Formats: sequence, C-alpha cells, structure tokens
Amino acid sequence: MCVKNPFSFLFLFLLLSAAFAAEQLYTCGMHPQIIKQEPGNCPICGMKLTPIRANAPAQSPGGERTIKFYQSSMKPGEVSPNPGKDSMGMDLVPVYDDAGSGAAATTVQIDAVTIQRMNLKTAVVGRGPVRREFRTVGTVAYDESGLRDITTKYEGWIEKLFVDTTWTTVKQGDPLFEIYSPDLYNAQLNYLVARNSEGSAGGPLTRAALGRLQLFDLSPDFLTEVARTGEAKRTYVYPAPVGGVVIEKMVVGGQMMKAGEKFFRLADLSRVWVLAQVYEQDLPFIHTGQPALVRLTYGPDRDFAGEVTLLLPQVEEQTRTATARIALPNADGVLRPGMFVDVRFSAQLSDSAVLVPEMAVLRSGERDTVFVARDGGSFEPREVKLGARSQDGRYEVLGGLVAGERIVTSGQFMLDSESQLREAIQKMLKPTAAPPTAAPVTAQPLAADALKALAFASADAAAALAADDLAAYQQQLPALRGALAALLAADPPATPGPFAKFKDALPEPADLKGARQAFEPFSTAVTDAARAHHLQHTAGLTAFECPMAPVLGKGRWLQRDSTIKNPFFGARMPKCGEQLK
Repeated sequence: MCVKNPFSFLFLFLLLSAAFAAEQLYTCGMHPQIIKQEPGNCPICGMKLTPIRANAPAQSPGGERTIKFYQSSMKPGEVSPNPGKDSMGMDLVPVYDDAGSGAAATTVQIDAVTIQRMNLKTAVVGRGPVRREFRTVGTVAYDESGLRDITTKYEGWIEKLFVDTTWTTVKQGDPLFEIYSPDLYNAQLNYLVARNSEGSAGGPLTRAALGRLQLFDLSPDFLTEVARTGEAKRTYVYPAPVGGVVIEKMVVGGQMMKAGEKFFRLADLSRVWVLAQVYEQDLPFIHTGQPALVRLTYGPDRDFAGEVTLLLPQVEEQTRTATARIALPNADGVLRPGMFVDVRFSAQLSDSAVLVPEMAVLRSGERDTVFVARDGGSFEPREVKLGARSQDGRYEVLGGLVAGERIVTSGQFMLDSESQLREAIQKMLKPTAAPPTAAPVTAQPLAADALKALAFASADAAAALAADDLAAYQQQLPALRGALAALLAADPPATPGPFAKFKDALPEPADLKGARQAFEPFSTAVTDAARAHHLQHTAGLTAFECPMAPVLGKGRWLQRDSTIKNPFFGARMPKCGEQLK
C-alpha cells in the first residue's frame, strides 16, 4: 500500500498510541521527527533514541489544583510568584500545573537516570548588578589648546630660515627665522631719535616710541640691545614663543610676508586628545567625567588612564557614532596623532536586576527561551524578555522569570528538541475544526550536513561583502542558493520554518547596498540555526553580532576565522560587532 501523506500515517499512529497508554515511543534528541516503537539508534545521526514520556499533571495531596505562578493576561512574558498587577495595571491570573496551556503541552518529563545521562545542569535565578564594559576604537589627535600659529604684526622679507622643515622639534626661545622689515626699522629709528632728544631718562615721545616697538611683540633683549648700542638693527631674529613640533610650514627663504600671514604652526605633543567613537546604543551610559582606559594596539601592552572631557552632541551620519573626547598626558611622546587605540568604558547599568547566564538562553532570532526546572523531573520552556548583557556573560531579564526559580544551564538543546516534538504531538492529537491541510506544522531541527553546507556558503558570502567585493558576492550567490535549496529538500519539515521566506529572497544585487540589505536577514537566520546546532564549536565557524545592523538593528553572520570583519558595513566599520559564544 502506498502512503501518499506520511503525516497522516503518523497522525493515526499517535492516536493509537494515545488510546493505549502503555505503548512506549522513542525519538532522537537531534531529529525529533524520528519516532520508533523500540529503542535503538537514530538512522540520521546514529544517536541513541530516548523515550517519550507522558506528562502527569501535578496536584496537591488533597486533590486541589496547584498554582505554578501568576501571569499577565495581556503580556504572557510577565510572571510573578505572588498575586498582584502587571505593568498595564491589570490583575495577574493564576496558572495551574494541570492547565491545558501551550506551556503544559510542551513541558518535558524526564526521569532521574536520563537527566544524569543527558548531563543536565541547573542553577537558581538570582539578582545582582548589571555591569557592562564598552569597547570601541579611538584616534589620537592634537590637543587644540596646545596649537600655536607663528605670525608677525609687520610685513617684511625672510632673509634666513633657522627652521626649514616640518616636524622639527623646537624649544621656547629657539630662533625660527630672520626678517627685514622697513616698518620695524623705522620704528627703531623713531625710538632712538626721541631718546636722544629727551635724554636717557626719557619723556613722552620716548615712551610712545618704545610702546610702538613693544606692540610689535619684540623680545625685551632686543629692545635693551637697541637702547644700549643706540643703533637700529636692520633685521630681527624671531624667537619661538612656545616649544613644540612644527606641523605646518608656509614660508621659504627670501619670501615676502605680510602682517598676519602664518609662518608656522606648532603643536605641543606633551598632551593629546583621544577621540573615541561611541555607538548610539551605548550613548546613555557615557557621560562627561567618566573614567576611560586607553590601550595601544601595537607593541607591549600599555594602558593610559583618563576621563571623558566632552561628549560631542552630534552623531555622524555615516558611522552612526558620537565622539567622546579624552585628554591624556603624553610626556614621552608614545601617543602619536593619527594612530588607532582601543578605548574601554565601564558602566553599571543597574544596581539590582534578575540575571541569567547567557548559556541558559536559547536564542532563535525572534524569541528567547529558557527551560524552568520543576519538581519531579519536569522542565517547562519559558519565553523571556532580555535586557542588557553584563560583562560577566549574564543577561538582565526584564520579564518571564523571577528570582528564585531554577533554570537549565546545560543540555537545554536536547530539551528544546523534545519540547518541540511534544508540542507537535499535542497539536495532532487535539481535534480541530480546521481542515487537515490547515493544521499547524512545527518546524523540526535541520539536517546537519545540509545546514553545515549552507553555513559555510553564508560565511563565504559574508567575507565577500566585508571586503566590499560585489563581484565576489555575486559569484557566491549560486552556491548560496543551491545550499538553501538542498537544505529545504533534505529536511522538508523545515520548509515552513525560518528559511521558507528566503527561498526567493536572494536576488542579483545592483550594488553593495542592495546586496547587504538582502543578505543581512538571511545571514542572521543561518547564524541562529548554526548556533542552535553548535556548528560554531564543531565545524570551525565563528559567529558574530553587529549591534547596529542597518536592517534588523542586530544582525549576525558567520566567518571561517575569528578576526571580525563586518559584512553589513564593510570598510566603513569593519570592526563593528562582537563574537558570540
């Protein structure tokens, strides 16, 4: 007999299994679509099949229903161990152990021996501070308060240059140039004539003439020498008013310079600025006066402690970052203007928050789920709302969990597969008014080999976009489409899953912008599936997340190496993002 629809046979088999409760079924933790009547090994991956156990509703000894927790009727993610009101002001409703809710249908019951074999580990949800370290890139720049332009208040001709190249280091008082100025020479003659007529004691004419010379910013030694010798000097040697490095030079020997024209620009490098680029999502946690740690990107590790002197009010349109200015001493000249440095800020985002380890959260791109351990070996999947990530690898929980509950921190991927299968079985066993073709289908774990091929094809496409190479990306598209088609053909239950919408969503791009807009959602879905199947640990791939992706806000991608190269921005911001565990 030919079975046209394998799901109809499975549906009939499950109905018979429900009628005879003594019947024991076995399934694969990695491929829950495999269901057998006897123990054995999975025909796909070879793993040992595990028993599917029915869930027994928990009741109190007196037969009364037991309340698990209280839940918001409008926001199911808001739960509490005690009665009260939700964030919208509505009364929380009780959720019972024997309630026929979706959570009860997906609760997994496992005996103690299986728990030990699966190496399931749990931890109690606690509270604590949320501390975050923000790391970004900075550029060393001149301290604008240490810049000095060399000009004169008289015109003249340069007869000799003592500093004739840029990047020359000068000290205060060092000669810069020798200039002949008719205005300066005539002012000296007027002073000497007035001094000779009024005597060495001087009178009003002498004082007026001397004041004119002083307005030319001549050195006191030069004026004393003119008064002592009684002769006007044909030229004047201009001394450096401050020390520094010549970063600009606009004069050559013999050149005629007008009053106010710039000869040199000097920079004092004993103090410099570091201009750190702060992403938009980190701006609320950066403020003036906040400590910062600056580290060199070359040579031996060397740290410079400073603080934010100014947070610029403008956000750059191209990079979507604001600039934080940090002033640092630079007595030995190690910090050179133009070089890149690493900048780190530390901030405490919350004094007390509900925290869960990152490894306890199953992230599917649209949902974040944890497994709550209940009494008697049952495990309930619970959707949670996550907040900021702490620097110790824990996430702030904004809703869905309360302190004191126990959650699974290791082995939850096996529970997730079992939970999805349990939900699918419950949906098929329950009668529905809709036609059989409209029955919901639960997406199953993806075929390992096909997913691995798709992950590597996605990593190669990401590398091409990171290098701003449109032609290389276009060459990768056929392999990418072929890997996706192979995955959908090898694992039909995945068709209504996360990749169905991408079947025709990778068109030929006209430019890099269009290529990145189409690739970002697809890459994020592939990365999430690869992480769920541990490909970043077993296949040599590395997963990254960009916190400011143009399309999704948070986009993820895969690489064959661990050096971050952002495909969503390319050369504009190649280091934007962080590695995911």
